[in-house]
Order: sequence, then C-alpha cells, then structure tokens
Amino acid sequence: MKRRGGFTILEMVLVLAVIVMLSAMAYPTMTGWFKGQTLKSASDTIREVIAMARHLAIEEGEPYRLCIVDGAGNLRAAPDRDEFWTGGSGDDSEEHEDSLPDGVVVALDHGVSEGEVMDFGDRQTAQEVGSVNPNSWVQVAVFFPDGRADVDATLSCEGLGVRSILINLRALTGTSSVER
Repeated sequence: MKRRGGFTILEMVLVLAVIVMLSAMAYPTMTGWFKGQTLKSASDTIREVIAMARHLAIEEGEPYRLCIVDGAGNLRAAPDRDEFWTGGSGDDSEEHEDSLPDGVVVALDHGVSEGEVMDFGDRQTAQEVGSVNPNSWVQVAVFFPDGRADVDATLSCEGLGVRSILINLRALTGTSSVER
C-alpha cells in the first residue's frame, strides 16, 4: 500500500500557531500606523479648510472667519458677518463646515502635553455637520481680501495613542504649515 502525501494535524497546528504569533506581534504596529494615517488625514482636512477660508476671502472680497469647536472635531469657515455665526440664516453656499474622523480633535493653542494620554470616553469627538450650537464656535482667525489673517495661530490636531500634529497659521501670508 502506497502512503499518500499530506500534512499531519500536528504540522497544521504548528503552522497556525506561528501565524497567530506573527499576527499578534504585527497588530500593535498596524493599529498605530492606521491611527497615524487618520491623524494625518485630519490635519490635511484642517489645512484644506484654512486654505478655503483664505481663498474665499480673496475671491469674494470680504473677510472670512475660521472657527473650531475647541477640543472637538468640528471646524467651519464662513463670512465674518453676524448672520453666519449667531444662528441666523446666512447663505449656505458661502460657508463650509467639516468634521474630523471620530477619535481626532482639534484644539487652539493648548495641545496635549508630551506623555499625556487622551481619553474621550464613549463620546463622539465631532458633532454632526450643521448641528453645532452657535455658541460653541471658537474663532481661530479672520482672513482678509488681501490674503492675510488677523492673527498668528497654532492648532493642535490630536488623536488617541499618536503624537499630535501642530498646524501653524501665519498672519502675514494667511498660509499654514505642519509641525510634527
């Protein structure tokens, strides 16, 4: 009788054990990488809204205000007129509101210190677009029709388990840069 080639149960269990161990070792690295990519994507979104506010101020010929919900994941650019910021009925085509991915927040001038662990608990970090209370918005800067902003500002884009990204807004040029 000729013996058929194949694998024994012991060999299959050993191969599965090696695969499980390699997966367990790679998991923390992969989750950290994904969190870092999410934070980078959020910082790109913030820079896009900054650039959009500046662009709209130049194009429309009127000041545009950039605001965030400090310590949450919402940001907004709209004309620097009361009807857009007090809950009135401004023209929706002139404003842009965005939210960051869950687990990412933006803060003004007071980021998480080195080594501090962020804990959002069970709450969402961003409110649904359009549902933010008008009193929650914190002004970051106002962009003028000549392209400059009224103040230098630093925004901190923060996430769980990853180093925060600083976004510096320069008043003289109205442009932003990233600092890791």
